[in-house]
Amino acid sequence: MTARVRYAPLAALVVLPVLAGMPASADTHTRHEHQPLVTDAALTLEMAVDAAMSAYPEAQILAARQNQAETWAKRGRSLLQERPALMLRYQSDRWGDDAGLDEYEAGIELPLWSWGGRRAVGAYAEAMTTESTAAVSALRWEIAGAVREALWNVALAENARELAAQALQTSTRLVGAVARRFELGDVAERDVLLARSSHLEHETALIDANAAVLDAQRMYRTLTGLNRRPDFAAESLSAVDGIDGTHPALAFADRAVERAEADVEVARQTAGAGTSVLVGTRRERPAFGDAFDDSIGVSVTVPFGGGAHRDTEIAAAARTAAVARAARSRQYRELTLAMHEAAHGLAVARDNLAAASQRSEIAERHEAMGELAYEKGEIELLDLLRIRETAIEARRQLARLQIETKRQTALYNQAVGEMP
Repeated sequence: MTARVRYAPLAALVVLPVLAGMPASADTHTRHEHQPLVTDAALTLEMAVDAAMSAYPEAQILAARQNQAETWAKRGRSLLQERPALMLRYQSDRWGDDAGLDEYEAGIELPLWSWGGRRAVGAYAEAMTTESTAAVSALRWEIAGAVREALWNVALAENARELAAQALQTSTRLVGAVARRFELGDVAERDVLLARSSHLEHETALIDANAAVLDAQRMYRTLTGLNRRPDFAAESLSAVDGIDGTHPALAFADRAVERAEADVEVARQTAGAGTSVLVGTRRERPAFGDAFDDSIGVSVTVPFGGGAHRDTEIAAAARTAAVARAARSRQYRELTLAMHEAAHGLAVARDNLAAASQRSEIAERHEAMGELAYEKGEIELLDLLRIRETAIEARRQLARLQIETKRQTALYNQAVGEMP
C-alpha cells in the first residue's frame, strides 16, 4: 500500500488529454499561426489550376512570346527587308583649288527583299504564333501536374495526421487504464512508465504529422494562391496508352522544332546584305561656273559573294534547330518514362491494396485479442504495445495505399496529357 501511495501522483499525471494539434507554446502559435485549408465543394481541380496559372511565374513569358510573334508577322508584311536609310552628301573644292565646285546630294536607300526572304519571314512568324499557342497549353499542363501533386500530398499528410491523432487517443486511453490498474496494485510501476513512454512517442508522431500537413498545405497555397482546396476526388483513369503529338508538352516541343527550322530558312534567305535601291537628287555647280544643275538619279546596289559571312548566321540557326530537335526527343523519352512509371506505380498500389486490406483486418482482430489478454494478465504490456503498433502500421499502410491508388491515377493522367 505504501508504494501505491508514494506513486499515486505519478498515476494522476499520466492521465492526459488528447494533444492533437496543440502548439508548443502560445508564443510559437502567434509566430507561426496557420489557418486551416478548408474544403470548398464548389471549387474544382480545373478552377484550382486556373488560379495557379494566373499566379505562376512563367505565365508572364506567354505574353512576351505572343508579342514577339506579332512583331515578326508585322515585319513579314513590310514592303522592305530592312529599315530605309537617309543619305546626305556634300562635296566642294573650297578647301582645295577653290574653283567654285559645289555638289549637294540627298536620297533614300530602300533595302529590297531577297528572293524568298519575305515568304521565309512570314513562315517564321506563323511558326512563332503556333508555338506561342502551344506554349499556353504546355504551361497549363505543367501547372496541372504541380497542382495534382500538391493536392494529393495534402491528402497523404492529412490522412497521416488523422491516423496519428487516433493512435494518440488510443494511447491516452491505455495510459489511463494502466494508471488505474497501478493504483489497484494490479501492475508494476514499469507498466506505467512504459505506457507513458509510448504515449510520448505518439505525441511526437502527431507533432511531426501536423508539421507535414502544414508544409503540404503551404505548398498548395503558394502554388495556387488559394486558401481553399477542392475535394480529393478520384480521377477516372485515362484510356490513352501512349504519347503522341496531341500531348501538350510534346506538341509544344514539335512547334519549337518547326519555329527553329523556319529560322534556318530565314537565315538562308536573308543573311547578309541584300539588294538596295537609292533614289535621290543632286544639285551641283561645276568649277568656273555660276549656274547650278539639278538632277534625279537612281542607284542599285547588288551584293555578291560573302558566303563565309552568310554561313555563320545559317550555321548558328541550324545549331539552334538541332538543339530543339534534341529537346523534342528528350521530352518524348521523359514523357514515355513518366507514363510507364505511373502505370507501374498504379499497378503496384492496386496489388498491395488488397493485401493491405486483409492485413489491416487481421491486425484489428489481433489488437482486440491483445487488449483482452492484457486485461486478463495473460500477456505483458510490452507485448500489447507491439501488437498495437503493428495494427497502427497496418491501418496507416492501408490508408496510404487507398490514397496512393488515386494519386497514381492522377499521375498517369498527367503523364499522358489528360487535362482537368
